[in-house]
Amino acid sequence: MNTTNHPRRSFAWRRTPRGNWRAVAMALALGVSINLLGGCAFTPTVLTTPGNPVPVGEVFPAALLAEPIQLRAGYVHTTQPFQIKGPKERWAVALGFVRTDTNRPIEKKVDGAYDVCWTDAPGEGFRPKCNITTPGFSLRWELLREDGKMVTQYKHDNLVERSGGTYGATAITRTLSGFGDQGVGSYRLRVIVLRDGKELDFLKPHILVNRPFFSSRSIE
Repeated sequence: MNTTNHPRRSFAWRRTPRGNWRAVAMALALGVSINLLGGCAFTPTVLTTPGNPVPVGEVFPAALLAEPIQLRAGYVHTTQPFQIKGPKERWAVALGFVRTDTNRPIEKKVDGAYDVCWTDAPGEGFRPKCNITTPGFSLRWELLREDGKMVTQYKHDNLVERSGGTYGATAITRTLSGFGDQGVGSYRLRVIVLRDGKELDFLKPHILVNRPFFSSRSIE
């Protein structure tokens, strides 16, 4: 579980309607949440970095891997390895934020006191009236094989492009993209932050690789 830091093939997922994989990824997250709320005491094992104080299994139950990152321009983070068991697996990559406003009265969740004001792009989703200027987040992730070869990559700036995600009692997630059609083996995710977002530090940002879902058809 060591974490190491380091610095094309065309990315097939870009040619697929975004709603398809987002819908399945969100359904997966909902399914995990329903299982947890249905009286099951099971807390999923989520891979993370040693010493992480965030209880990632409780906060990000749909994740296979959740590791803290710093939203600083030039920051590079390479995750620990995770396993892909076949080309039919589909994966979603997201940013996760730990909520700070869970017990705050709804009438006070405005003017920057509402975490959604910081995590959503301006005008996105069900965003309430927010009188703050969010720095947003801009980053690139790269999928690396165990030998270090990059097999796919994706870049996302939420001030330019909207993204899906989830809103829960303990966390907010913002979907960056997905990937699939990878061979069996061990992989890592390398994250490169492209714009400073120190204003989001209080939300303890994490890079998430969500648990895989499956498809019987190619995403090409």
